[in-house]
Amino acid sequence: MKFKGNSVRSLTKLLKIAGNAEKVRLAVPLEDISKNLLTLIGFDKNPSIGDYLIPAILGNFTKFNASGKEIKREDLPKVPQSIMFYGASRDWQGGTHYGLKTRTAKKYPREYVAAPSETFEIVDIDNSLFLSSSILDLNDTDETRNIHVTNLMLECFSEFNIYDVEKQEIVGPRLKHLQWDILPSGQYPWSKAKDIISQRIEHLEEKDRKVIEYRMRVISQKEPDFLATGRAGFNGYFVYGFTSEDVYILESMEFDNATYVFNSEWEELSKLTKNQIINSDLPHQRIIHNRAWALSINRAISNGIG
Repeated sequence: MKFKGNSVRSLTKLLKIAGNAEKVRLAVPLEDISKNLLTLIGFDKNPSIGDYLIPAILGNFTKFNASGKEIKREDLPKVPQSIMFYGASRDWQGGTHYGLKTRTAKKYPREYVAAPSETFEIVDIDNSLFLSSSILDLNDTDETRNIHVTNLMLECFSEFNIYDVEKQEIVGPRLKHLQWDILPSGQYPWSKAKDIISQRIEHLEEKDRKVIEYRMRVISQKEPDFLATGRAGFNGYFVYGFTSEDVYILESMEFDNATYVFNSEWEELSKLTKNQIINSDLPHQRIIHNRAWALSINRAISNGIG
């Protein structure tokens, strides 16, 4: 399962995906990285195993990583600071003279935060080349470092795999109950999801199919990256996932049912029965199938359940 997003403020989601893994690498298959991006980061177009570097500046996180930062201490009194500049001045006769000058003014003191200087490296994972972070210890008390490295990878690649160093494998879904068919990860816009849904509702009357297709189309327009279809006791149920937001939507073919929106990992939901899901203590929102349904669904996907 890939970790996706723009940035993180905590390790909550990463730790959920990593499961029991303690020492990990955050890694992207080299074949998924364009030659242009590789060179922007600083690597050669065809890097070799063992190549490593501090990534070039592509945004705020890579800038801090390479250069550190200054924090203006407005909680402290101002102190005199001298600034050198090149400028002009006039003498008593009105002549203009150019040169280096110094001006002193009172300013808030600055506190310098040293650059972390984290590196990317090229490694071999299962006989394939990956661009990887250095090894992270998820049990480390230095959570700040782990968050920083996560944001470095997201800023450069938007997504990455989590590699368990001790088990020597990419971390994947830990559960796959037989009551759910989990489709391969990827985007599921309506153009792609339609065929999957149609196979499971083809036995319905046309007027009923149109209602179900409408609901599924509204959800699919937001391009979920996870889709599971129910079997056995969950036949007729569908779960759409938006993994970067931790939002999962349970929809069914039954007309009198509501839609359920969860802010939970899929593994937690997959353990539950229908009754447990509907009456679950997991944070969720129940959205009735009424005129405001589509608007409520879009808000839930964009904002979570609050």
